[in-house]
Amino acid sequence: MENQATLAQAAAKLRAKHVKNTPQRQVILSYLMTSKEHPSIKMIHEHVAANGFKVSLATVYNTLEILQEKELIIQVAADSDGHMRYDYYQKPHYHVICVRCNKIIDVFHDGFQAVEQDAAQATGFKVYNSQCEVYGLCPDCQAELAK
Repeated sequence: MENQATLAQAAAKLRAKHVKNTPQRQVILSYLMTSKEHPSIKMIHEHVAANGFKVSLATVYNTLEILQEKELIIQVAADSDGHMRYDYYQKPHYHVICVRCNKIIDVFHDGFQAVEQDAAQATGFKVYNSQCEVYGLCPDCQAELAK
């Protein structure tokens, strides 16, 4: 079951962004707020079902679209199987992605926000957010391939 405090935080974030607050949306958002897996739609659907809710994949997809529009989450690059991955985006960060096992790691770096500020200053754009993805081979895959 979801942590009640995290569910309450998710409910507050939904209300603040004027999103209809349903238990399913709370569970989806709270999962993304706490997950380090950068889950796919299928993983999110399975998590919601494991928490006692019967929802279709289409409902999960539609909820993710709404959460993206309201700038609560972002899409991360598709994994090697072509499945989009999702991430809660409270603080600007970039992703390092393993090209072999699809592991995604968040990297928080103070300079990342400076890139957005530089882009805005150089172009006159009002920058809402940005994404950076770095691809490579994670330490586990490196070790496995070295065997």
